[in-house]
Amino acid sequence: GRGAGRALGAIRKIIPMKKLHSVSMRRGLDEFFYSGAVDAGSSWSMKYLRKKSVDDLHKLWFVLLKERNMLYTKEWYCEKNKLDFEGRERMFKVRKSMGNVKRVLAEREQEALEKVVDDLMEEHNLEHRSEAWKLISRKKKKRYPHPYPSIPEAMKYIR
Repeated sequence: GRGAGRALGAIRKIIPMKKLHSVSMRRGLDEFFYSGAVDAGSSWSMKYLRKKSVDDLHKLWFVLLKERNMLYTKEWYCEKNKLDFEGRERMFKVRKSMGNVKRVLAEREQEALEKVVDDLMEEHNLEHRSEAWKLISRKKKKRYPHPYPSIPEAMKYIR
């Protein structure tokens, strides 16, 4: 529908598609494998992520997504070839970091909604916050607090 087209247009304005590629595409599937042991630092804390811009959080999300997919690929490869998978700790840190990015973006979304409620209360001379929430709660709440939906959700916008 028209709403889906507008949503996709808004996403394209925020993040031009040409900026999504951060590495050369020549390596192909090799990008999803790593060789040797890699020291992984700690996961990204919410305290640190709260200091980041939305743009930085979006970029970090894709870096973490690529890392997670690389680890899943390595895990599958090890399972198939009956090898030990040494990336479980890294997998935990990546998943925890992705959860923290989602939570920080959800916090920012909630703060923005609270500001909208304050504006609506003032604009419509409302006495109770619940009256203002009724004005904006007609919209279906997003299932994912981060700006990038799941693959099935994204397919709705592409079709």
